[in-house]
Order: sequence, then C-alpha cells, then structure tokens
Amino acid sequence: MHFFLFLLSILIYSSESFFNNSPFQLNTITNRQNLTCATDFGDTDVFTNCEYCVYEFFNNGTDSTISHDCIYLTNSYRLVTQRCSGFTSASDTGYGLCSQLPFEYFDIDLLCICATNLCNENFTTCKQSVDTNPALAPLPSPIPSLTADDSAIFCQDTPIGVLNSTYYCVRDSTPYINMTQCEDYVQNHTVVCMYLEMDNGSYLTLVALPDEDYEYVLADQIDKMQRMIGKSNVQQDYNETSGAFYIRWKENLENTDTNNSTMIYNRCYCLTDDCNANLNQCLLSYVESNAISQSK
Repeated sequence: MHFFLFLLSILIYSSESFFNNSPFQLNTITNRQNLTCATDFGDTDVFTNCEYCVYEFFNNGTDSTISHDCIYLTNSYRLVTQRCSGFTSASDTGYGLCSQLPFEYFDIDLLCICATNLCNENFTTCKQSVDTNPALAPLPSPIPSLTADDSAIFCQDTPIGVLNSTYYCVRDSTPYINMTQCEDYVQNHTVVCMYLEMDNGSYLTLVALPDEDYEYVLADQIDKMQRMIGKSNVQQDYNETSGAFYIRWKENLENTDTNNSTMIYNRCYCLTDDCNANLNQCLLSYVESNAISQSK
C-alpha cells in the first residue's frame, strides 16, 4: 500500500503524453455536437452528449439484428467505415454495406452514421439525415492512432461471461461470430491493455483491446470521466505517460441501513507487453517515464 501511494504522489511534468493533445485535460474538450440518439431500448431510453448517431443492420441469412449506438468524442467507428462503401475520408457520416472481419459470419452488414437528433431510429431516417445535411468534416481525435501492424502487443485477458471468452468477443464484437476465431483475432491484433479493479481488488478484470475496439473503449472512458465532473460524491484523478493512462475514482456511497461507504475504482490503459498484469506494473511505467498528472 505504501508503494502504491508513493507512486500516486509522484508528479513529473513533461511534454510526453498518452493522448495526442498534451497534457490531456477534460475541460479542454469542447465543440461537442451534444446529439440525442436512439438506443436498442426504444422510447424508454436515449443516448445523450453524442457526436454522431449509429444505425447498423446485420443479417446472417436466417436471422437479423439491429444495433443503435452513439459515438462519443471522436469517430470510434473509423476502422469499421474503412471496410464500408459510402464512406470517405472527407466526412465521418455516410451509409453503406461493410465487409466482414475474418471471424464474422453474416451476409449483410449495413452501417449508417448520421449527425442529427434521433436520426438513427431506423435506416430511412438515418439515410435521410445524411442525404439532406451538409457533410461534416472528420472530428479530430485525442486518441493515439494504433494499428496491429505497427503496435501489436501481448496483454493479460480475463475470460468473462457465460461464454468464458475475451472481453471484446463477448461485449463489443458484432453478432454472428465464430468465438474461437474471434479470440485468435484479438490475440494477434491487440494494441492496448486494460486493467479494471473495483472495491480494493474484489472485482478484477484484465482486458486485451484489439485495433477494432480500443478507440471505442477510450472514447467511452473519457465521456464517463466528463460525466463524473459534476458529481459532488466523486473524486477522480488521472495520470498519463507516453505509454499509459490511469484513472482513479473515489466514490462516497450512501447506504440506507448501514453507515456510508467508499468505493474505489482503478482503471489503467497501457501500450507495452503484459503491462496490465497488475496495477503496480502499470503504475511503474509512470516512474520509468515522464508523467503528467491532473485532478478534477
């Protein structure tokens, strides 16, 4: 514990940072579109604070699945749209058919990304929004650009869920996949390691993030951090180096029948082999390289 607190107390300032903009500061993220987007839960729920809305239709010949999504901060579907017709490098919005990754088994993947409120309710509304509104220039991204060809690493990867498989294949991949082939894909395309810990280690998950998923996860993480700023019962601190990004939340919980309690969350994202083996392994990278620390 003393070693952990010692590492957290070190504040070394330099121009190096995990993100493209140095230093990373939540209050510098501006000019957001603040769109409202449809979710998979119909009228009972909506996404808010979105940059773009997403509609995606899958069919494997016998079954169909529709997905509604929200894009935060930057175009986290960037790699996906490179496999789709109807998208160009001049704009993040568009619609078209997408080709498969090696582990995906569907006949049709129809993707549409639009930029007006609730435009993703169905494909017709999404297509109409794209066709009738000026094409928006691609959003800049604070997230580092990583490819499996140049940045592939090895990470610890805790099997999760009833399928007992990797985080990406269970939670973030498309429907209609071959799970074994998906696991092989993750192993060969991992670019970011993630360490998730809650309640003093009682909940621990180690994750390997492939090139298709890391931007989505990091953008969602930054959005969650922004939402925490206004909560009086939450203190969050974050540190970054050229090879890692670490967030610590301390949340005061009010219990009805017991005394108030405090929950501590640790998350670490890092870019070197096996860096998510434990939290100290990730924090050590802050000691070995120059770090920037911020607190909100």
